[in-house]
Amino acid sequence: MKKKLLSYFSYGTLIIGAAIGIYALADIYLIRSKLPSGVCPVMSNKPLIYVAIALCFISLILSFFEPRSKEKS
Repeated sequence: MKKKLLSYFSYGTLIIGAAIGIYALADIYLIRSKLPSGVCPVMSNKPLIYVAIALCFISLILSFFEPRSKEKS
């Protein structure tokens, strides 16, 4: 049961991290059209990008602790 919970947590962090990353990239794309030239739109979304990267990295680390499924031949 504990291994299954770890697997769900790993997938959950990956999905949440990917969703935050997609939101940040879409926000950068939309803000870029409204800003004057020479202004970096990424600066306002740095915390979101860092959170998305951290969650995906946590998911990667947790995936090493998941049990391997035995394939039947």
